[in-house]
Amino acid sequence: MTLTRRLVLTTAISMALAILVTSVVFGLLGRRALVAQAEGQAAVVARIIAESARLTEVSLEETDAVVSDILTSLALTANHIEDPVPSDLSNRLAEIVARGGLDSIWLIDDKLSVVASSIGGYSAVIRGEEVPAALSRQALAELTSGERYSADFGPAVDGVHYVGVRAAGHRVLVVGQPVAALDAVKEANSVPVLMRELIDHDNIISIRVVDDTQKLLASAGPQLSGEIYDDLTTAAIATGAPSSAIRAGHFWVAAPIHDLAGIVIGAAIIEMSNKRLNQLLENLLLYGIGACLIVIAIGVTLAVASARRIARPVEAMTRAAREIDTRTFDPASLDALAAHPDELGRLARIFRHMAIEVQRREEHLEQLVRARTLELEHKNHLLEESARRVEAELAAARSLQAAMLPQSLPADPAYSGTASMLPAREMGGDFYDFFALDDHRLGIVIADVSGKGVPAAFFMAISRTVLQASARESASPGLCLARSNNILCSQNPMELFVTAFYGILDSRTGELAYSNGGHNPPLAVRRADGDVVEVPRTGGMALGVMSDMAYAERSLQLTPGDTLFLYTDGISEAMDEGGQEFTEGRLKEALRGSGTDSVEVVLASVTDAVAQFVGAAAQSDDITCLVIRYLGPPETLAA
Repeated sequence: MTLTRRLVLTTAISMALAILVTSVVFGLLGRRALVAQAEGQAAVVARIIAESARLTEVSLEETDAVVSDILTSLALTANHIEDPVPSDLSNRLAEIVARGGLDSIWLIDDKLSVVASSIGGYSAVIRGEEVPAALSRQALAELTSGERYSADFGPAVDGVHYVGVRAAGHRVLVVGQPVAALDAVKEANSVPVLMRELIDHDNIISIRVVDDTQKLLASAGPQLSGEIYDDLTTAAIATGAPSSAIRAGHFWVAAPIHDLAGIVIGAAIIEMSNKRLNQLLENLLLYGIGACLIVIAIGVTLAVASARRIARPVEAMTRAAREIDTRTFDPASLDALAAHPDELGRLARIFRHMAIEVQRREEHLEQLVRARTLELEHKNHLLEESARRVEAELAAARSLQAAMLPQSLPADPAYSGTASMLPAREMGGDFYDFFALDDHRLGIVIADVSGKGVPAAFFMAISRTVLQASARESASPGLCLARSNNILCSQNPMELFVTAFYGILDSRTGELAYSNGGHNPPLAVRRADGDVVEVPRTGGMALGVMSDMAYAERSLQLTPGDTLFLYTDGISEAMDEGGQEFTEGRLKEALRGSGTDSVEVVLASVTDAVAQFVGAAAQSDDITCLVIRYLGPPETLAA
């Protein structure tokens, strides 16, 4: 993704997230404001309902008092009527009842007997009739005795409210007014009427009023199970504060109702539509999305312009970097960008200076490389010539070393033999030798110089010469090794040493007298059974390590047909690619049963077994071996 697209995408995503988060935050704040407004509205409705209930109660009490006063006035008015005959009095009372909308008028004497009355507007005189039992006898007695002027007989009796006044002649005039006359007033001022008027205003669906025990006192609107709002009512009554929730698709608010002392005496539960909440959230979402799109469009346009302004210098420097790599850079191509006073201009100036320095250093390095290349070519030419000379000299030395070793045994019908030396490098440190000491004794030598290469080859030549000279001057193998050891210790500036096995074979008897100076003991292959045995050890030290050393001697009797195999550790310690050695055990297996094979075949079978075992692994040491077979005394062969 290019830098321009990355900047534009980053700007657009940042703006979109910022607007969406802002919209969500404002939506939540708006929702919280609406909830608070609804709770406040419910609290106001609760106060209105409580105040309406109180005012209704007060107005009804005041109405009752007014009615009582009116009845008292009517009774007093009726009391001033002249005292005609009872029939005329009853007619007048009936007229008062009819005109005043009263229920009845009673004229009672001091014996609490009815003197005259009019009930329901009918004329009648019922002398001696008892007054209603519900009227207080004590109040009537106080009125007839003159102790009281008027009296309200309290609660209505059979739907009639009675009021009495004192009349002349120790009598009482009782007036009755039907309570149903106040029903219209009560109905007009009741709480349910107010609640019904509030329905459908401000999305109010229903209103319920309960007391502090959650007993339903009044309701308006659809009736639902109280389980929906019971916990809200309990919380409002317990805390004295409104509580709200959205349930059953509507918004419910419970507000406490307080009395004049501020004590919670109930709660008003208002069910409202949550349309306003949903509409607010939808509007905020729509407005947020619209604003987001507009701002993103503006932001993307500005981001594209800014990104291009930023990316163009970067592209110019990238192009300049490619030109530096291809060596086509022109410092003048960054002049316009370097003239900018901002950070990009400073970066361009630094980059241009760096590019110029890089070009200069590259040119200087190229000059140095060309000079060094010519110098190296000359030195490589000299080295190649030296290597060719060294190789030629090593080849000559290798040829001379190979020529130093005898190619065949001295001609004698009593024995036959062959030998092989394969150096690990150009020149080796192993050597073998056989030479006639007299007409019936053959000296046999196999040795291994420590180290490899040219130093080992020179020490090998010295050791061979010393051993051969000592062998001709010494009568026994032990004396020969002791003499050779003293000479090598005195002429060994590089402190090399050589392991050597020296034996003298008597062709007349087949006896092999030998001494070993730290070398691998030879192996003898018996013709009789093909068994392979190790020549007994003598325990001598390698030559050139310490002077004045004595070397023990032993002898081995060979029978006609027996084969003697002498070798260096390059055979037993030859390693394959896995680092495993050939070992003496494998050597004995290769020799077992070879007593009837020719000495050349014996030598080839061993070297082939070693080569097959080593495989592709590099040769780690010189491989040298010598095979001699005793054929028997010359007299026996002639016979």
